[in-house]
Amino acid sequence: MTSDRSTVIQTRDLRKEYGSTVAVDDVSLEVYDGEIFALLGPNGAGKTTAVELIQGLREPTAGTVTLFGTDLQEHLLEVKDRIGVVPQSFHTFERLTVRENVALIADLHSNPLDTDEVLAELDLDDWAGERFSSLSGGYQRRTGIAMALVSDPEVLFLDEPTAGLDPAARRATWEHIERLPALGTTVVLTTHYMDEVEYLADRVALLVDGHVEAVDSVPGLVEEYAGEVTVVVHLPDGSDEATPELESVLESEAKAVYRRDTALVGVFDDRQRAQETYSALQDIGTHSIDLVSPGMEDVFLELAGASMAPGGELQ
Repeated sequence: MTSDRSTVIQTRDLRKEYGSTVAVDDVSLEVYDGEIFALLGPNGAGKTTAVELIQGLREPTAGTVTLFGTDLQEHLLEVKDRIGVVPQSFHTFERLTVRENVALIADLHSNPLDTDEVLAELDLDDWAGERFSSLSGGYQRRTGIAMALVSDPEVLFLDEPTAGLDPAARRATWEHIERLPALGTTVVLTTHYMDEVEYLADRVALLVDGHVEAVDSVPGLVEEYAGEVTVVVHLPDGSDEATPELESVLESEAKAVYRRDTALVGVFDDRQRAQETYSALQDIGTHSIDLVSPGMEDVFLELAGASMAPGGELQ
């Protein structure tokens, strides 16, 4: 995939070794201005190490990193002043209020954004006077993003931004991250959540064992690696087969039909044909039926040869 937007991050053959362990294995990436770019992979895949190399927090064993057209190692301080970072293990001054924490970071920079404007952008106005220690995990994470944004970074790095949050807090955090490119901030995030990538990312790099397996948009990855759309007919308990009418419709329309546990599955190359068949089977009305589209979980299974548990471990 190509873009007419400017490249703000470029890595070439980036590698990081710790003795005999290769944490990042010849990673070459480009991140474009104004996009949300995700590094997706299981725990231990090298996501955090990769972004720490890009941020200049670690020195690579080999390879190069260019930010804003500038070699990172040659202009490290200049580049660091143009980025913001919210690490996964985020800590700040717990006895200070939200506003005080954000204002403290603003005071460390020569041209910060207005503290109250940043708080407003992240819907933290009503919490500005609360101590950081009293906040829920979601609001603590949002405060961390505000502290990173107040320096007016051109690129914001978010390492596992919703790890450990409840579903409501995760969704609220996504909505705030989604708005950042419109404010002029390119976002690079690491995550092991498939739904997070599907919701947020313009493009995704899938990492396994420190190596990039594929880079593309979510639809591009799904189309290339995730396989076909399926129509699943759930058979009632004790039933070995669907009704003749239902089975006839499925077999006449699907590319292939097979049994899976207590279900009859039709495989389709074309989503429109699958949708029409699903509707026809629903009209028959004798069985429970699902239309199942492939997603990032299918992409990951195809490329990694394993699935990923909710906690980020391979299984």
